[in-house]
Amino acid sequence: MKTNNRMLATLVIAILLSLSGLAMAEDSSGMVVASRGEVIALSGGGSRELKQGDFVYVADEIMTAPRSFAVLQFTDGAKVTVRPDSTLIIEQYLYAGNENDEATLNLVSGGLRVITGAMAKSNPENYKVRTPVALMGVRGTEFSIMLCGDEICAEDQLNE
Repeated sequence: MKTNNRMLATLVIAILLSLSGLAMAEDSSGMVVASRGEVIALSGGGSRELKQGDFVYVADEIMTAPRSFAVLQFTDGAKVTVRPDSTLIIEQYLYAGNENDEATLNLVSGGLRVITGAMAKSNPENYKVRTPVALMGVRGTEFSIMLCGDEICAEDQLNE
C-alpha cells in the first residue's frame, strides 16, 4: 500500500509540474530559438541563464555577453536577434491577432536585428522599438539597430 501511495504522490507531482510548465508557456511572450555564449534574463530581482527552448516574458531584461547572441521568436512569429554585448528589455508584448495587439521592445545598449511577425503587418502602429535616443515605429518587415554611444549607428557602421 505504501508503494501505491508513493506512486500516486509521484504522479500527482509530475502532473502539477507539467501544468505549471504549460502555464509558464502560456504566459510567455516568446522563446529562445537559438543562442551562443552567455545570455541571461533579469526579472523580478533574479536572473536565469537562457538557452535554446527557454521562454522569455514581459519585463525580462535580456543581456548578452561579448561574442554571445540570442534569437528570440515571439508569439506572432517575429524573430529578434539580440547582438553580442547588448541589453534588450521586453516592455510589452501582447499578441492575440486583433486590434489590441501591442509590442514595445527597449534596446538599452548594443544592437538587434528584427524580422517582424504578424503584429507588425496587421497593426504596425502598435509595434515599437525604444532606444535611449529615439522611439521608432516599425514600417517594414526587417531592420537592424545598433547603438554607438549616444546615437544610432549609420548603416555602414553596423559591420565595423
